[in-house]
Amino acid sequence: MKQSVVFFLLTLQLLYSCEYNNDPVYLSEATPLQEDFKVDIDLSHVNPNSIIYIYEYTKLGFKIDTKGHKVLTQKIWMEGVDAEIDENSIYLVPLNDNSIRKLVFDIELTTNTGSIAEKMGYEKYVGRYEYNVKFVKLEEDFNINFRGGKSKEGYLQLNWDEPKFDNATLQKYEITFFDMVTLKQETHIITNPKQTSFIDKNYVWGHVTYQISAYYKNNDIDYTGVKSSYFTPEYYKFDGKTKFNYQFLDNEWMNVSWEHTGYKCKYLIIDATGLKIECDENNRSVKIQRFRFPFDNDRFKLYILPYNLPYEEYEKSVFVDGDVLWNDGRYEPTVFPQGWNVAQNEYYSLYQGEMKVVSISDFKIKKEYFLRELVSADITNIAVSSKTSQIAIYKYIRPAPVSVHEIYIYNSNFESPIKLENPYHNSEKIFLSDNYRLYYKGYVPINNEADTYFYVCDSRTGKVVAERQMMRYDAQMTVSSDGKYLCEFYENNLKIHKLENDIITPIYSFTNSQYHYSACQISYTNPNELILSGGNETMVFDMNTLETKYKIKGLFIYQDPITGNFGCLDENYDKNFILNIYDNKLSRILTKIPFYFNGDKFHVFLNNRLIYYYTGSLNISDYIN
Repeated sequence: MKQSVVFFLLTLQLLYSCEYNNDPVYLSEATPLQEDFKVDIDLSHVNPNSIIYIYEYTKLGFKIDTKGHKVLTQKIWMEGVDAEIDENSIYLVPLNDNSIRKLVFDIELTTNTGSIAEKMGYEKYVGRYEYNVKFVKLEEDFNINFRGGKSKEGYLQLNWDEPKFDNATLQKYEITFFDMVTLKQETHIITNPKQTSFIDKNYVWGHVTYQISAYYKNNDIDYTGVKSSYFTPEYYKFDGKTKFNYQFLDNEWMNVSWEHTGYKCKYLIIDATGLKIECDENNRSVKIQRFRFPFDNDRFKLYILPYNLPYEEYEKSVFVDGDVLWNDGRYEPTVFPQGWNVAQNEYYSLYQGEMKVVSISDFKIKKEYFLRELVSADITNIAVSSKTSQIAIYKYIRPAPVSVHEIYIYNSNFESPIKLENPYHNSEKIFLSDNYRLYYKGYVPINNEADTYFYVCDSRTGKVVAERQMMRYDAQMTVSSDGKYLCEFYENNLKIHKLENDIITPIYSFTNSQYHYSACQISYTNPNELILSGGNETMVFDMNTLETKYKIKGLFIYQDPITGNFGCLDENYDKNFILNIYDNKLSRILTKIPFYFNGDKFHVFLNNRLIYYYTGSLNISDYIN
């Protein structure tokens, strides 16, 4: 404390010409002033001249020990800051600017000397106590400019700038991302603040977001902060109408090529046949089988491998499917044939009562008819006789409230049809023969069960002229175009009947112990030949001689009613996906077509065109020629 002493100008007023005063103050001896007097301040247990760190809203409690001296004045203040003081507390709001400011206590106390000067207010202790207060900035503002590039070898290289801190020290970098090879979230830690790049040799293609987190520690207090930034590499996205480029070499093979995917890598093409073709990043073209008719969603896959990943571990890498939408120039939209009249060069297609008549030679629509009685049909089948030009249409309407089965027989102008009503007919094929006979399969209910019959009707009158019970309710039937032969089959059982003068006579019965029949059809071009297929083989059976005429390996799919040529799966179809086109005697292969067969019945072979109900047709005339 500083001392202020005022000495009397006249000693004890001895020189005054006044009366003696007996007040005790003039009789007591004064206490000397303390030269080093100081008060004790407890400011949240911080010593004077120490640094107080403020980084959040803070309450500082304080106590002042005046050691028995009375406080005359007390002022607490801070440089450039409005400190809120409430009784024995100081409230400070953080400034977050790393500034250091003085917190000052100015205090005046009595000296307690008992002197006249103290009494008169001329003597007092005056003291100033100072504390350094630093307003700590916790969160650092910096930009590390996280970005991507390529290393000299062509790998993905991540780059960033070293952070510039106001009042902190870098502890580490963490780079986090999903690794497409390990299929794990990977984290790489870098403790060298001068390292500002990282190479990921596993990244080759696809969407990956990299995160870098810079951890830093405040230089003043025990506080660790972190700031993160993100980067997603750009890459070739295969986002065009077709992902790949195609060069079609012939009817069976094509070259497939693709763009470089952006980073050092290697490639593996695996096509549907299982063939694996290895490619480096500078060889991005392979020869593989063409797309399979009628659709081929999994023709091939392109695997993109990290350069150091063995080809044997390709499943750890990412892949791109072959194109789903593609067109190699041979495929044409085509009205699907449901029946045909070869003599008149036309075929027929019916949908919701609208009948289209299409030319067999050029597949252009010749005529259209609207058959009102068939507007609401749910299921329809068509049968045609090229000799009589009659057209039979079967209609099945699902229960509403009961099922309706009807058969209409038209002339070539679709006028004045004959209507057959048979509530027990099912939705399987019907047949028209050149001798004015209509054949269909029907059920006869007996005591809550049903017997199955095939019926023969006069197509000019609609009257049933012959019938015969079938071997099973789920047996199928096929009829020769001349009406002479009728065949029924079920699994491995086969029966052949002959129709003469409307009399049905069984002529052949056979049970195949080796396999079930997947196809049984009388030839479109030779009414004496029965096409049988099953167990990965196809044969032609002569119904006149009751002997096998031709046999090959591979399953029968369809026959062209114009040329008589056959389409049969190759005997190794499961591996090569080839459809062989044979001549009409199954003696030689005319061409090979990549083919996808899923077992459905929406295939037709007509005038050298493979036709599928949903996708159109493939013209193979050039390959056959």
